Amino acid sequence: GAGGDANVRPHTDASTLSSRAPEPQSGWMNSSNLVFNREAERLLRSLAPRGTTMHFTFGSSVMLDFVNNWIHFVRRAGLAPVLVGAADASLLSSCEQAAIAAVGVSPRLDVWSYEPKSISQQEAAFTLKSDWKYYRHHKSSFLEMGLVKAAFLWELLSAGFDVLISDLDVVWLRGNWARWMSYARTDDPPVAQAAHLAMADVLVSTDEINVAHDARGMTMGAELNTGVLFFRATKGSLAVVQAWREAMKNVRTVQFINDQNLFNNVIHGAGIRNVQGRDFEAWSSILKENGVYRQEAFAPSNEPKRVVYLSSREYSPCLPRERCRHVRFSFGTLPARAFTNGHTWFNQDVAHMPGADLPVNEPITVHFTFQFGDTSDYPHGKRQRAREAALWSVDPVEYFTEGLYVRVVGSLYSDEQVANVARKFPEWSPQRHMHMDAIQRQTVRDLLALSISLDGIMIMPKMHCFCDRYWNDLSNCRFPIGPRNMPLPFGCPQDALYDLVRWNTKKVRFREHTFLQNPKVPAELRHNTLRIVVGASDSDQAEGTVAVAAGTPMHDVKSIVMRANPLVRLVEISVEDIKKLCRWLGTPRATADFNKLMRYVLTDSSRYCPMEDHRRHHSNWNWRNPFTAYNCTWGFHYPTPFPEKFPCAGSTGGTVLDERSNSTTCPRQMLCDWNTQTDGRESGKLTYCNIEGYGGMDPAFKPATERMLKMMPGGRCPYPPGDRPGGGPGFDADGHWIGQAT
Repeated sequence: GAGGDANVRPHTDASTLSSRAPEPQSGWMNSSNLVFNREAERLLRSLAPRGTTMHFTFGSSVMLDFVNNWIHFVRRAGLAPVLVGAADASLLSSCEQAAIAAVGVSPRLDVWSYEPKSISQQEAAFTLKSDWKYYRHHKSSFLEMGLVKAAFLWELLSAGFDVLISDLDVVWLRGNWARWMSYARTDDPPVAQAAHLAMADVLVSTDEINVAHDARGMTMGAELNTGVLFFRATKGSLAVVQAWREAMKNVRTVQFINDQNLFNNVIHGAGIRNVQGRDFEAWSSILKENGVYRQEAFAPSNEPKRVVYLSSREYSPCLPRERCRHVRFSFGTLPARAFTNGHTWFNQDVAHMPGADLPVNEPITVHFTFQFGDTSDYPHGKRQRAREAALWSVDPVEYFTEGLYVRVVGSLYSDEQVANVARKFPEWSPQRHMHMDAIQRQTVRDLLALSISLDGIMIMPKMHCFCDRYWNDLSNCRFPIGPRNMPLPFGCPQDALYDLVRWNTKKVRFREHTFLQNPKVPAELRHNTLRIVVGASDSDQAEGTVAVAAGTPMHDVKSIVMRANPLVRLVEISVEDIKKLCRWLGTPRATADFNKLMRYVLTDSSRYCPMEDHRRHHSNWNWRNPFTAYNCTWGFHYPTPFPEKFPCAGSTGGTVLDERSNSTTCPRQMLCDWNTQTDGRESGKLTYCNIEGYGGMDPAFKPATERMLKMMPGGRCPYPPGDRPGGGPGFDADGHWIGQAT
């Protein structure tokens, strides 16, 4: 849960206790390139840097709520000491007001050259120059933020601190970091697997989503993710920071690259080798020189140990203007089960995998990666993931108490529906996902309409995905690098199916599917519930329910509910019963306005590209060539709109709609140009295959595609079958039209 932390007493490493004389230890601050708020001044003057691990994050003022969330969970986990790096004066001031220790980069320092600025360049604090508010989505600003991060690291490491830096979208579940990183904590010594890891210079989390592959930290195929980074105060760490800085400086004008990409380049370009080989003696000597050698780490043991690597190249641990002896650095990856990412936590439920209660498997952090819905303005997807996991602490009280809440109860689909779709489409086919999504999306549409009719706040139902969402090609509807036995379907986050930016832009009133499980929801709200039962007679009405006749217009339900319980806080209706109501919101205008909203917020643009349907094209792949481009299934199409003329008469009472069987937009296309606009209008064309064209197709292929289309029935591609690879009858294995057999 995301409960309060007023009574938390942070545990502090023995080496950080303020009984050490503070004044002699703080001389580094006088010559530092950092500026300190009063809390940071007080904190840092009380610490002896050597042997102290600083728990650090950094960001800008637009991410203030993420700063507060990070602080909340860091404190709840008992981590100390804690320091925030502020990229602008506004965040530095906000931290001051909240009594949070924070530092900024001195206005005198040019982070690109690490030389003093001219007077005309100096500002009150380092300020990021960008029109983009959420800098993760602006290439030049994000790279500059990487240099700010490197400046913070350099200053703290140079002072003698070990630094455990984590991104703002990382939540700390518990404080047992040292069991993987350090021998400094006698109350939480390293686990056997980390015997060597806890002496390495640099440790980093990864984007590994196959925890079996990650078991010993031997695979280096997964992206190194700088969301959690540990730097020991050694020359090796200083050398890595300087190499990272130089890499960023060298690509100042390069597009589509960020500091994490460059960190990967530095590590992989260092010629890293397993220290258990010919480099063992060299590493042992380095450890002794650094004062971190532990004899017990090399005692014979049957326990497997995570691998530590040593660079074969040497790097300078000094600023460019200084001269010093070049050194090698040691490096290791943090375990994927302990330092989880957005895929292992949400899609695979790593917290409940077998053995999750063992110390080596206990999740320590969650990083909100592998998500969708972030923009240049705000990371909408990350926040929603955090809310769904009850790992978002900064919503106001009103978020949990205001108004009337509305939800559906029961499964959104039946076993029979799953079986019918599975019989038609194999597991690799995204059509299985699209057909099952349509069933669920229809209920979301109805719940949204009923919530609006009740002037309430909808609680999203739990959604399930029958195919994983990935920006590259899929294998059997799963990440190719993930576990091949990952269960399908899985309970998936809202951002995997819906564009949260659209919902928030339109100010849709909704809550996450786990909302009622959050301890911040008052018990009286949960208990003050009214269940709508459609089609039951008054004599069958149980306590806490209200009977509504089948075919009752949604618009009329509010008056019935208020008569039954004027103070009701939570209205429930079953998935089956909501379909028995008449889809009418009171007037043609109100219903038309709902349809416009529904078309916009229930549309998303996501592709699912099965390897099984483009095996032949890997060797000569060209996304602009319609004959070699990927054959992706696109979704998600909005469900059937409501009738805009009064439909609530007749035998069905307006309860029956001609529903779409699936949520597919473009069924077999490299790119899909179809979409809905903010006013509900459609734009672009629903195309069936790459031959019909798409944005970015090379015009050189247009004559060939036009000739081919003229030969096809109706001048367009037949709708692909989806239950087997290929475009269906009439296409050869290379995607060329040869005509249907007669």
